[in-house]
Amino acid sequence: MDIIKKILIRDAMESEQNIIRAIVEEAYVEYVKRMEESMREEYYRRLLTTLETKGFVERIVAEFDGNIVGSVLLYPSTSSANERVVRNPGWAELRLLAVLPSARGQGVGASLIQECIRRARINGEKTIGLHTKDEMRSAVHLYERLGFTRFQELDFSPATGILIKGYCYNFDE
Repeated sequence: MDIIKKILIRDAMESEQNIIRAIVEEAYVEYVKRMEESMREEYYRRLLTTLETKGFVERIVAEFDGNIVGSVLLYPSTSSANERVVRNPGWAELRLLAVLPSARGQGVGASLIQECIRRARINGEKTIGLHTKDEMRSAVHLYERLGFTRFQELDFSPATGILIKGYCYNFDE
């Protein structure tokens, strides 16, 4: 008999910031390894700066068997987290979705995204925007499966040859 384990989605506690940082670092290391060495330090600096953002941001974690195995940040449309998204009124932003490699394929990422959608809808947002790269194939597939669509107006290029793609999830009105 298989036992179905429940994923608990909840707000992160301040005391869990080091755990969240470790999860983000482990989740993103496969992408960082593919980067040119000259870009790695800057990328990690940006990840950590985003994690340390002060102000209104919802820090959400996923627990599985009593252990935190994933996290995500949800910025409301009133935040200044990323001007590419927030210049669009009513747009929340999802950032740094991270799931431990050992917990992937068990619904953790989908549960975190669905919680962001639920919270944004309750808060009256019209859309959730996010950025990703083609190298993050499983994430792109997950976003698209959950209803996110490409939104090229959010695309940007932080360096030659690198395209960060915008996606959005529009709420039915």
